[in-house]
Amino acid sequence: MDGLRYGLPPQVEKNGLRFASQAVPLNRSDVRSRILKEINYLLLDRRSRVFYWLSRADSLKPTIGPILKGYSLPYEFIYLAAIESNYNGRALSSAGAFGYWQFIKATALCGPKGCPDYDWKRVINNWKDERADLVKSTHSAARYLAWLNRVKKVSLNGHPDTDGFHDWFLTAASYNAGPTRVIQRLNAYGTTSYWDTPLPIETEKYVPRWIALGLISGNRDFYGLKIKPGGSTSFDTIEQIKLAKDLSFAQIAKMLNTTPRVIWSLNSQIPFEKAVFPARHGGVIIKHTIHVPKGTGKKLLTQLELQGFKKKQTKK
Repeated sequence: MDGLRYGLPPQVEKNGLRFASQAVPLNRSDVRSRILKEINYLLLDRRSRVFYWLSRADSLKPTIGPILKGYSLPYEFIYLAAIESNYNGRALSSAGAFGYWQFIKATALCGPKGCPDYDWKRVINNWKDERADLVKSTHSAARYLAWLNRVKKVSLNGHPDTDGFHDWFLTAASYNAGPTRVIQRLNAYGTTSYWDTPLPIETEKYVPRWIALGLISGNRDFYGLKIKPGGSTSFDTIEQIKLAKDLSFAQIAKMLNTTPRVIWSLNSQIPFEKAVFPARHGGVIIKHTIHVPKGTGKKLLTQLELQGFKKKQTKK
């Protein structure tokens, strides 16, 4: 039992562990110890948070899961957002990382050169920050992770550059610490494995904690966790909407018989102190993406037309 309260599930002890489609070398005592420490940390010191994380992961699965799959990313990356932001679209770190997936502003504004399929750029201005949009930020995170794993030039130990890490653990570590730092450490120690490479202390814990959370989620009965269904956060998304006048969250809520809080929870890319979709920004008409409760998208479009909010198409 390794002297810890919580161990590994019997089937893992018997058959080994694959996580994010990769083998985890649990036969190594150092790797086993790092993962077990994180399991026990989460279940003993952060138990209430784990309940919240798993409930949120379940509710966000219909939105995040298909996006990850669309970029051929392992489903387990859904748990990375828990560690990054607590699944909070307005989370702000001391280093300035923001949103569900904790992009710093410089990274969010500067996508990869010559790789349009992996472009993770997001709009950030004084009235919205797309790092807080669940759908758009998840697309950005998925593209960035895919780019790290498949495209980013990686030069290791004097060998010719390869395209990407082709290793999900090194990819996750690079997401946390930055690819340059990870590559520097791999070269400094002559290693090619996450488990063999001394990294910054946060990154040393990051991947084992990610694995631990995924293990806990997949073995809830074994770890004594009964997560009450919280309901899906599925919603309707209306794209490319041009407004004839400013549209407040309160007005949307009234049209849809809901509350402004519900509208803001789905559109947290708009700062709560503004709570409005402006018709123009800098004199330019804006094309909006608006998320509304599931099944109400058509109703909103109808109401926007009836109440004069939707800008009419000009005939040529």
